[in-house]
Amino acid sequence: MRAALIALAVAGCTEGATADLGLDSQMRIAGAAFVRGPTPSDSDGPAVASVRLKTNTIWPGYANKPIGGALDPTATAATLAMSGDVGYWIVPAGPADFSTPTLPSFQAAASFARTLLPGAYTLETRAVDAAGRFGPPDRQILTGLAAPPSSAGVPSELVVMLTWDTEADIDLHVVDPLGREIYHGDTTTLDTFTPGGGAQSSFGFLDADSNANCNIDGLRQESVIWVGTPPVGRYLVRVDTASLCGQPIARFSVRVSRDNAPVAVANGVSLDTDTWGPHDRGAGILALSFDVP
Repeated sequence: MRAALIALAVAGCTEGATADLGLDSQMRIAGAAFVRGPTPSDSDGPAVASVRLKTNTIWPGYANKPIGGALDPTATAATLAMSGDVGYWIVPAGPADFSTPTLPSFQAAASFARTLLPGAYTLETRAVDAAGRFGPPDRQILTGLAAPPSSAGVPSELVVMLTWDTEADIDLHVVDPLGREIYHGDTTTLDTFTPGGGAQSSFGFLDADSNANCNIDGLRQESVIWVGTPPVGRYLVRVDTASLCGQPIARFSVRVSRDNAPVAVANGVSLDTDTWGPHDRGAGILALSFDVP
């Protein structure tokens, strides 16, 4: 049955794959087939090569959030599921993307229910082959806000913003006074959402992972934003150059503001030598530090 379901989805017969439209799900994928229940536990199928998210934030009623990526060569579809949801979605694989010319790709537009609660959600992506075999999951953290970031319902007392001037892959790392590091590998200090749990009044989150893996998105900007009152103490801001993406140099700027008033600023240059070494927790050069009284 599972193989037949995958085959129907890949053939584009999403309406025939299941009569369940997933109308009660918290995340909905346009044009995809819905399967109620958890994804299968097996993981001997193809892997997910990469997942691209323009931003890591979601909110009630958010429509058409782009999600894309690349899959192993034997994959014929990708599945997308969000933690705590009632099922998952099957998205047929498409032709190779320019950034991964040897791998099948997938593209999806996700919309979120107006009943979505604030919290940290896990987006799980898996690749599937024509036999219906599921591969290991790729997991990304989504920060669920109570309202769009520009809304007055989401006050941002503290903002650390990184910008740069070429199409390079540069990452912002911020360590708060409690030692929690916010970066592309751990995008929020918000506790994972559990049904019935309360919303945190204060947390920080990374709004985007721009140009990740040199998938150029045109943003050239990343921000760590605190909702509510930020922790008191010293903050460390590091800039990690993951890749120059073929560019010879990149000039970057870090600006810190609180309640829209400037707090600190630092400028720097990224060279090829800055791309050497690991690009995980603790990576990057110290751009600046500042104190929140």
